[in-house]
Amino acid sequence: MKKGINKTKVAGIIAGFLLAGSAAQVQAAPAHNKNVIGYLTQWEAWKGTSAGFSVKGEATHLNVDMDIYSILNFSFFGVAKDGTLHSGDLRNKDINKPDSVQEPGPLLHPDVYSSWDFHILWGELEYIHQYPVNEPWDAENLAKVTAQGFVKSGKGWRHEPTGIEGNMPIPLKKEGGAPGLIDLANQKGVKVMASLGGWSMSKHFPEMAADPVKKERFLNDLDKLMALGFHGIDIDWEYPGFGGMNFAGDPADFANFEQLMEDIRKRIGPDKLLTAAFSASTAKLEGFNWPRLVKSMDYFNMMTYDLNGGWSNVTAHNAPLYPYPEEEYAGLDLDTLRIWMAEKGIPSEKINFGAAFYGRGVQTTEAEAYLGAPTDKRMYTMSVDGPLLTAVDVDNWKEFEGSPNYNYIVKTPGWEHKWDASAEVPYAVKGKYFLSYDDVPSMKKKAQYIVDHDLGGVIVWQVHGDIKCEGTFINHGTKLKECTKLSSPLAEAIDDVFSADITPNAAPELTVPATQAAQSGETISFSVSAIDADGDSLSFSSPEAQITDNGNGTATVTYTAPNTATDMVTSVMIKVTDGRKSVTKSVVVNVKGSGVVENTAPVLTAPATVAVESGQDVVISVAATDAEGDNLTYSSSIGQVVATASGADITVTAPITTEDVTLTVVVTVTDGQASVQQTVVVNVTGQAAGGDTWSPTTEYSGGDSVIYNGITYVAQWWTKGETPGTAAVWVEETTGEIGNWSANKAYVAGNEVIFEGNNYRAKWWTKGNQPGDVNGPWERI
Repeated sequence: MKKGINKTKVAGIIAGFLLAGSAAQVQAAPAHNKNVIGYLTQWEAWKGTSAGFSVKGEATHLNVDMDIYSILNFSFFGVAKDGTLHSGDLRNKDINKPDSVQEPGPLLHPDVYSSWDFHILWGELEYIHQYPVNEPWDAENLAKVTAQGFVKSGKGWRHEPTGIEGNMPIPLKKEGGAPGLIDLANQKGVKVMASLGGWSMSKHFPEMAADPVKKERFLNDLDKLMALGFHGIDIDWEYPGFGGMNFAGDPADFANFEQLMEDIRKRIGPDKLLTAAFSASTAKLEGFNWPRLVKSMDYFNMMTYDLNGGWSNVTAHNAPLYPYPEEEYAGLDLDTLRIWMAEKGIPSEKINFGAAFYGRGVQTTEAEAYLGAPTDKRMYTMSVDGPLLTAVDVDNWKEFEGSPNYNYIVKTPGWEHKWDASAEVPYAVKGKYFLSYDDVPSMKKKAQYIVDHDLGGVIVWQVHGDIKCEGTFINHGTKLKECTKLSSPLAEAIDDVFSADITPNAAPELTVPATQAAQSGETISFSVSAIDADGDSLSFSSPEAQITDNGNGTATVTYTAPNTATDMVTSVMIKVTDGRKSVTKSVVVNVKGSGVVENTAPVLTAPATVAVESGQDVVISVAATDAEGDNLTYSSSIGQVVATASGADITVTAPITTEDVTLTVVVTVTDGQASVQQTVVVNVTGQAAGGDTWSPTTEYSGGDSVIYNGITYVAQWWTKGETPGTAAVWVEETTGEIGNWSANKAYVAGNEVIFEGNNYRAKWWTKGNQPGDVNGPWERI
């Protein structure tokens, strides 16, 4: 591939506002068969020289090497409390605080002066400061706004295709101006995904996925995103079953996530992409039904970064390729995750591993930092997470809050750079400070690992982390700036490996028959065919039917229509691949109903195992579907059953025991005619000697309670290995009685104390902050 984009101006712009129905078979820009998926954020464009960029506005779509990337994920849209989507620029900045919620908002930020949404997605803008009138002298402007879908709404405007409203000016695409992200990507053969969620905008995913009304609002907004021209949807729910920023997880999240993927697939159709970001911790992956996800999703984007950082108790690597002796917790590396996923039978070509274009810096307790050194934690208020007990290094990387971009790391002097031959990644030290990052050699090793194990490719967080402008800038309007010669050393290193010995490849051409007809429950067969200009061997597949490859570029598809009393329309998705590129088409099947309702047993989804501490309650969330839509009734061999919108919650109280034991719970669901059962194993962790229940090897979610040194603590978020009484994640449980304030005790919003004879209530999480300061965390009551 050509390195260092030389361009005087990005030529051309696709006419019209909408790009709906973009060709599903667009050739990806790279010549190789690997995914290079880059996250492009809406906030990075605000950053300037203090963050390693040449100018503010450099970090936009105009400065991405689209000869390297095959997919770009525009990040992020958030989920509001009612299930609707909103611009990431409208994120509730206080969402980290207890009881905070995300209010609904526009899909794109309507203020072109305080947001980059329109500038990135639509490109160079022309502002119309008042809505044109139907007069000859204003005819040109009226034609422009009408052609791009704008109508007058009160004193402002409304964009009809998306429902977005805003105040003046109207943000028109400038004719002949620099193209927007989707326009430019289409010119380059790159696909653009709408990425939803992220660490600070995932709070309302669980309730949306569990509530049919909220989910329908969510799906309706997906329609608007697809109307904007996006080629697919990327879900970044952090994390199903375990919770995240200011919310707890629930075992029902896993089944709800799986159902959500199927609902999205049905909504966007078989020819659009559907991906999701997943944790690299296998503990957070066990609850998924992976065969079910494989059927509905195109790729699994594994976040094999952020594996260590300011939360860690010892210095360790951000994104290690292999295990290493100094690691705090075993299993947090790319190789271990790959092996686990292979054992689960997850197709390797659907797996993309993370490539971090940034590092993570921490401070240590040692005068000279080293790999495995104890970290030095203190309370620090992060811009997104709020107050945290963290070892993050803001002395050297304040602009980045401890996570500097690669392009800033390489230009920062004073660090001693080293190589870990076990993990096969670099790191750097300077006095008491430690920095984990990736460089060109480590990126090449990871890329080669992906090639060697036939994995799908990489996901890059984020695309501007390594860019360097080696030319000059062209201004496009007041905000957009385009570098005439751009280098991306980490992305180029990946591309070098993926492109080695690769010859150009054309996608196969697939031919499928017209609409088919079948009776209820009937098995039908039809033929499909494909040709490949390169003469590559072809293979056919279908998630709904059996495929017999005839070996001559044709295949026989055998499909059994569903049993249905009424007429219905279904489809069979056919995929052909030459091993490097694939094409998918659907065959519509009109099914004639039998007029007779035949009953089929419900399909029950329940976790295989759950864990609980001695004497504690655990809620087992189950769900079921019924082909005939019959009412379902749930029962359990032990525990209390409560019906939910998506199934049932079974509350089981673990026995008080000093030894680890297991319980067997048999869950039954019936539609009144047929019943199915599934067994759930409950692993009960025995109470530690002396009455303590906390264990350093157990994972806890927000809301879990433990006993340590005779004191009961409640976890505020997910944690493992952090000792109660010393870590901010644990808050001493209150009895409801108001006690005297203690400098050694952590308090959360709503806790009340007595100090110097006066009563105070905490406004947010606090520890060591004395009541009495009106600007502090305490209010007098």
